[in-house]
Amino acid sequence: IQVPHKYCPKLCRNMAPRRPVLSALAAGAGVAYALCSGIGFVGFQGRDAGSLITARVGVDYQQRQGPRDADVPYTSSAATGPGAEVVFKKRPFGILRYTPGEGGKGAMVQEVIGKSRYPGDPQGQGFSAGVKGGWVVKTINGQDVLNADFEAIMDMLDDEVADPRFSKSVALALEQKGRKAQPVDTPITVTFATIPGYVYKGEVLGPDWEPAHR
Repeated sequence: IQVPHKYCPKLCRNMAPRRPVLSALAAGAGVAYALCSGIGFVGFQGRDAGSLITARVGVDYQQRQGPRDADVPYTSSAATGPGAEVVFKKRPFGILRYTPGEGGKGAMVQEVIGKSRYPGDPQGQGFSAGVKGGWVVKTINGQDVLNADFEAIMDMLDDEVADPRFSKSVALALEQKGRKAQPVDTPITVTFATIPGYVYKGEVLGPDWEPAHR
């Protein structure tokens, strides 16, 4: 479109004040992105499931991942009820927290991410397979671990998401105490069992990883 020269000065004067406004909007968008993604902030902000890595250690797991007030004590040997067999193709599985049973034996699922963002999402494997809080790990690749040491099961599963706040303490604990077991190769077939009469009172997580109404 051809604009007559006599209109150009007026048109340019009308457009000039808009430049600071556009700059402010662009800056605001950058700040909003940083807040949402957790960039530049201290702590475990903006938990983007696609960028998470496994901690690769079971030692001192309980100091990092629990327990919670809602955790109901259990005995792993009582897990004689039906559960399910799940094949996890890659790590992490989308199970955020496990707890040990009486005497530090066994491993119970406590928190599962409540969403699979896309087909093949590693962090949605637990949700897609229907894994639920209160399920107890019975076997790993055919090996009975129902009454195994909790830390050994965590080492075998290698399913803890690394939190950078604990990197130094984890390295020190690993140096001092070592591993109970080596991580098993993927894909991993895990058989879960349930405890008859056991009432799970933990948090059911929604798609945003926050507790959902049950």
